[in-house]
Amino acid sequence: MKTGKLILLAALSAAAVAANATPSNTDEARAENGQRIVAAEQAAALQPWSAKDSAVIVVADTDAARRIGGQVNAGRLHESHLADVLGAGAGAKPELIQVTDTDSARAAAGQMVHQQALLADYAEYTKQASIQ
Repeated sequence: MKTGKLILLAALSAAAVAANATPSNTDEARAENGQRIVAAEQAAALQPWSAKDSAVIVVADTDAARRIGGQVNAGRLHESHLADVLGAGAGAKPELIQVTDTDSARAAAGQMVHQQALLADYAEYTKQASIQ
């Protein structure tokens, strides 16, 4: 009798889990989450950069040196990306990759996608600038 109830309970819980965790629901949730993350990263990339910890860091040990190095790298990366976005908006284009084989074709396609992403970021940047 107890065994029968346990089997029934296990079957019901398995059916409930299967009904709530269908692959389409999981895939849709992942896709929506990915879109939200991309939108947040794009919005953050187009804002002026400021250090999270604005206090002066005294480099006295390895951890402090890593922390200041991370801040410097983040600032440089942000400024570099913003310069690329503004350059793309001003019409600067990279030298085109000559397609000779499948690897160079992939690289050329990646270059085109990157340039389109920079132009989309520039459009968003000008839109944000006109609002403010």
